[in-house]
Amino acid sequence: MMKRKAFWLAFRENPYRNIFVALGVVIVFDALAPNDFARGRFADLMLVAIFAAALIETVRTRHNASAAIMLGLPAIILRVVVAFAEDSPSINGLTLLVNGLFIGFLIWNLLHDLATDDRSTGERIFGALCAYVFIGLFFALIYTHMEYRQPGTFAGLVGEPGLPEANLYPVFTHFSFVTLTTLGYGDITPVAEHARTLAWFEALLGQLYLAVMVAGFVAAHISENMRKSRDDPPSRGSD
Repeated sequence: MMKRKAFWLAFRENPYRNIFVALGVVIVFDALAPNDFARGRFADLMLVAIFAAALIETVRTRHNASAAIMLGLPAIILRVVVAFAEDSPSINGLTLLVNGLFIGFLIWNLLHDLATDDRSTGERIFGALCAYVFIGLFFALIYTHMEYRQPGTFAGLVGEPGLPEANLYPVFTHFSFVTLTTLGYGDITPVAEHARTLAWFEALLGQLYLAVMVAGFVAAHISENMRKSRDDPPSRGSD
C-alpha cells in the first residue's frame, strides 16, 4: 500500500518525466512496428498519442492549462481527421498551423517552467529533454509540409514524387532528428534554398541547446547531489 502511494505521489510530482516516458514508449513502438503498419495513418496516431500525453500533463500541473486546452484539443482533433481523411491542401495546411502552434506552446511552456518553476534539477533535465524532442517534431512538421506543397524541395526521397503528407511525415521525422543531432546520414538532402536554411538552423539550434540548456541542468544536478552528500553524511552503525 505504501509503495503504491509513493508511486502515485512520484507520478503527480514528475510531469516532465511522465511526458518523456510517453515519448519514449511511442518512439520504441514506432521503431518496432512493421514498416507497412508504421506508415501514414499510424504516424499520425502516434503524434496524437504524444499530443494527448503532453496535454494531460500540462493541464494536470495547471501551468497555462486554459491555453493548453485551446491549442491542444484542436491539434489532436485535426490530426485524427488528417489520419482518416483524404489528402487536402487546405486541411493539411490548417493542421500544420494548429499542430505547429501547439508544439511551439509546449516548447515555450516547458522552457518557461524550467526557468521559473521550483522543481528538482532531475525533473528539469527531463523537461529539457522533452523540449528537445518537441523541437525535432516541430521541424519535422515544417519539412513535411514544404515537400508536400512543393515536391522536389528535398532530394533522396524513396518513392514517387508527390507522396501523401501522411506518408511523408515519418520520413521527415527521421530527417529532422538526424539534422537536429548533426548525425547527417546524407540520405535526404535539402535542395531548395529555404529548406537548406531551415536545416542548418535546426542543426545549430540542436547543438546550442544541448551544450547550453541540457548541459547546464546536468551540471546543476551533479552539483546538487554533491552538496547533499556533504550535508548528509552516511550514518554510522552503533558500536
